[in-house]
Amino acid sequence: MFKKIIRKLHLWLGLGSGLVVFIVSITGCIYVFEEEINLLLQSGVRKNVTVQDLPMISVDSIQSIIRSNFKGEMMNMNATIYPEGDRAIISWVRDTDRKYTAFVLNPYDGTIINEYPYSVNFWAIVLGIHTSLLIPEIGAEIVAISTLIFVIMLITGLILWMPASRKGYKQRFSIKWGASPKRLNYDLHNVLGFYMSWIAIFIAITGLVMSYKWVENGITWIADAAFANTSDIQFSGDQWSKGTFEATYQHIISEYPDASEFYVVYPSEKSANYQLTCKTKKGKGYNRHDIYEISPADGQIVSGNLWTNKKSSEKISAANYNIHVGAILGLPGKILAFFASLVAASLPITGFLVWRGRKKQLKKATVRKRGKTT
Repeated sequence: MFKKIIRKLHLWLGLGSGLVVFIVSITGCIYVFEEEINLLLQSGVRKNVTVQDLPMISVDSIQSIIRSNFKGEMMNMNATIYPEGDRAIISWVRDTDRKYTAFVLNPYDGTIINEYPYSVNFWAIVLGIHTSLLIPEIGAEIVAISTLIFVIMLITGLILWMPASRKGYKQRFSIKWGASPKRLNYDLHNVLGFYMSWIAIFIAITGLVMSYKWVENGITWIADAAFANTSDIQFSGDQWSKGTFEATYQHIISEYPDASEFYVVYPSEKSANYQLTCKTKKGKGYNRHDIYEISPADGQIVSGNLWTNKKSSEKISAANYNIHVGAILGLPGKILAFFASLVAASLPITGFLVWRGRKKQLKKATVRKRGKTT
């Protein structure tokens, strides 16, 4: 009786959310390798440059170049700088209509390599479909609800996967490739679904963290309760304050010889501060980073949020996106995320075929039964 209820729940939730799950999973497959594909093709904002024995342009110069070339009214801007000098500087500018324009700069002379509105970019469209189906206002909620349903389906699917006896476990772990099309489809749904579930559950939950505050709060509560918080070291940035933002910036980055990138958010108004994020190669998979707030007036470090002082929940929150795309395990993790998403996209199709096959079988049985009674 219990499994009958679970089977009905699994079926109707699947039929109701299948199309959205398929679309979100397929676009997720594509987006996992956005950085790698763009670097390979040297497209979008991902550009390699020839390393030169020259100093890179200042952070202030980046802002000046962007301001002199941006046509609209700037609301805010940021810049990603790669200290090894082999990658172009990436700057995003948001205008008063909340639309983004990308600028790609040569790090040595400030030449604008590329400039384009983000909304017309292929990857922006893929991400837009993935997060909101490109439907204004309600699209993001549809995706979030479908993801929540998908988590329930993963749980109900695992319950249905369990065989009635120990002998049945053997066929649950392998696909009979030489079987009939009907049996093969069932195995593709049942067996691949089982293996995929253990990866997809992390992808789905991290997606829900980005969609629902109550999920994020729940993860925060569990993380802080389960793991001891780290250091209570008091941060003091006085020794790094050098009179101007540029001088303070240069001194801070000199303290990060293993940095993978520096991310600068420029003040959006006169009273605001610069925000500098320093990401390191060690811990890149889980997004290890330190954040500094720096006054534009005198280069004073207003506050510092160092990784060693972050709570367990803050560290997990910082790693959330990398868990979502598999980057927490590097390239192997991304490959796992890719195939898990691909299998997830196939489940609504194979599941629908299983349901349709059973429906046809039931219809034939009903016809035969009626024929015997007449």
